This record gives sequence, C-alpha cells and structure tokens, in this order.
Amino acid sequence: MSEGKPVPARGAVLGSGTMGAQIAVSLAVGGLEVQLWGRREASLGDAAQRIDAALAHMAENGLISRDEVKTARARISLVPDLEEAVRDVGFAIEAIVEDLEQKRTLLRRIEAEADSYTILSSTTSALSATALQEPLVYPDRFVVAHYAQPAHLVKLVEIVPGTATAPETTVAVVDLLSRTGKTPVTCPDIPGFLWARIQHAVLRELVSLIDRGLVDPEECDKVLKEGYAVRLPAMGSFEHADLAGLDLIDSDSSRAVWADLSNVTSPAETSIGRLRREGKLGMKSGSGFYDWNKRDPEEFKRNRDAEIVRRMLIQAGGRVTPV
Repeated sequence: MSEGKPVPARGAVLGSGTMGAQIAVSLAVGGLEVQLWGRREASLGDAAQRIDAALAHMAENGLISRDEVKTARARISLVPDLEEAVRDVGFAIEAIVEDLEQKRTLLRRIEAEADSYTILSSTTSALSATALQEPLVYPDRFVVAHYAQPAHLVKLVEIVPGTATAPETTVAVVDLLSRTGKTPVTCPDIPGFLWARIQHAVLRELVSLIDRGLVDPEECDKVLKEGYAVRLPAMGSFEHADLAGLDLIDSDSSRAVWADLSNVTSPAETSIGRLRREGKLGMKSGSGFYDWNKRDPEEFKRNRDAEIVRRMLIQAGGRVTPV
C-alpha cells in the first residue's frame, strides 16, 4: 500500500443516484465529512432531495435525533467537480451503474486525481474486485464495499478484496465502516460474493417449484417473510445445523431434499426467462411475478423500509409494543 499521511475523516462518494445518496447519508451519520459527486448539476439536485428524505425518514423513526439530522446534513457537500470531490479524502467509493468498463474508467479518473493515501472502493453486487482493480496503478489500495439497498438502513456491508488488494487496505475499510455503524463482513471474490449467492440460491429453488406447478409466488414469499426470515435474526444456517445435529442433516430424509433441489444453471431456462421475453421485467414494467399495476410499488418500498427500521430498533435494544 502506498505511503502517505494518516487517513483523514473525509470521504467521497462518486455517483449521485439512489445508492450514492444513501451511502453518503450512511457515512455522514457515521461521522465522516462527505463529498458527493455527480456527472450533472441536475443529478446533484436530485441527490440533495434523496439525502434530505433519507435523513428525515431516519429521524421520524427514531434512528437519529433532529439535531443529528442537521449535523449529518452539514457534513455532506454536493460537488460537480471530480478533482475537488476527491481532494484530501481517505476513502473514495464509486457508486455508478453496474457496468465494468464504466466503473473502471471512473476508478482510473479517481485514482489520477486523489491523494496517494486514498483508499478506492466500488459498491457492486456482482462485478469482480480483481477485474475492477486490474487497470489501476495502485490496485493494492482498492477493495469492493458492497452496500445493500437501502444503504443508509441495512447494516451489513460486504468487503471484497481483489487478488492485488493489500491486507491493510481491507483492514482499514472494515475499521472505517465499523466506525460508521455498519457490520462489515469480508467475502471472497467469487460471483455474487455471499449475499447475492444466497439470494440467487433461494430464488432458483423457489422458481423451480413454481415452474413445476407446485406453489405460487405468494406462498413462497409468505414462507420466507412469515417463517424463515423470522428465525434468521436469532439463528444462522450453521447454528441451526449444529442445533439440529449433523446426523439429522446427513440423514436419508435430508439427502432426499438435497437430491431434489434445483441445479438449473441459467435464469433464462426458467419462468424468469419467459417473463423477460414477454417484456415483464417486474416493477419497472408494471408486471413480473406480481402485477404491479394492482400493487403500489412505492407503498411496497415504504413498507419494506418500515420493517427494516423495526428490526433495527429491536437490534438496538428497543421494544415492539403489541397492537
């Protein structure tokens, strides 16, 4: 890792979309001065609205105080000039569209303008950290930090070093994000890291059951939300395996389940591919597995965020009052 002065308590977020604005909020609430850069002046105006809405939402739900809203908002600067945005920052994270070449191009620009001690990062759920760092002059000071939406609420952040990432870079980012209130988990640089792999594994199996005519999407989502997810905060998969007993997990009945699980290798071979060919892409097109002309997408997102907040308050020691 390049020599330089100690990392200052300043960060830069490059990308002014939903994810960029939410990451800026998370860093600012966590105590960092944040420079948020966008390609266009208009996008910075939109980002300001997203930032204000996210901070207000956190205050309304008791996650931060009104005074903390003002303090966090004052820490965020909206900057149209990239050189200014990355000046004297210890951590610069790119948060643009999921396109390898566009991200590489922006990361090279950031590296050229930033100080020699600046740690570079990218938030991505699928692109390889090794591939992203490959064109950099100092790939040792790059690591993926995958925030999940909504980034200002979800505590988990996947930290993914590439093959050229210096160990001290990973340690520094884990420490930095821990100090901002996140729960960083170091993950291998494999397709999907850990979060998306689990998400895809669950979806692949449930889509297989739907395609076999055994269940419908509503039933599957109820099992996840009202059953499996309720127990997950208290017990992970390996804890459950040890609790149940590995002899039970390796029993005849379990072998029958494993043998019957889907092993399809492409979503195109499932009803996901069929729906895509029909132009049914989900919320963005009005329909997918659900008819989003009948369900309100914005109400769905509000309810999602409310449930995440509820769980955050419980984890922080709050209580849920029975209705």
